[in-house]
Amino acid sequence: MATIVWYLPPLNLAPPPSAGDIANFRAADHDITNNGVMQADGTRKPPPYNMHVDDALYADVGQHIFHSICVSILALFWLLSFPTNPLVPSPLSVDKFESFYNHQRKMVGRRFNSRTLSVGLLDYKLDQLRTTLESWTVMPSFDLLEIATLLGTLENHTRYAQWARCWFFSLQNAVRTILHGWHKIVS
Repeated sequence: MATIVWYLPPLNLAPPPSAGDIANFRAADHDITNNGVMQADGTRKPPPYNMHVDDALYADVGQHIFHSICVSILALFWLLSFPTNPLVPSPLSVDKFESFYNHQRKMVGRRFNSRTLSVGLLDYKLDQLRTTLESWTVMPSFDLLEIATLLGTLENHTRYAQWARCWFFSLQNAVRTILHGWHKIVS
């Protein structure tokens, strides 16, 4: 890992949580989908998914964050090759790298909070969604591209809102039924 340290700007970790934060902390409930990150003997479980190299979301304790970032960078270089030619740009986008780490993060249009275990839309994304939905309430008709764009937007925004996911699937199924009927008529 010492070979990739020169790629990283200095990391700044947030101060540890206060006594009040610790007192208000409640561990997440275990269920079938989220069964915890620790094994019975107290060691950490490996992640149950393949790590994506692009837009890696880091949520870890301070003592492991540097290692997590280094491993992600190594994975990127192993896949895309280490920079050897100064005329060829590095595959690592250091201009997007944020070196301050705390329990809150803004990434990929979302606000993540690892202490409250919550994910939310950023304000500008919520405004965009509101504007889009308001314009759809007065549309007399739509074309295929417009409905596909709406469904893609709603699929993205309901990914973390399980209560709204069922409404999205109802709309998606209704559109699928209509399009299937139009296809039968045309063919």
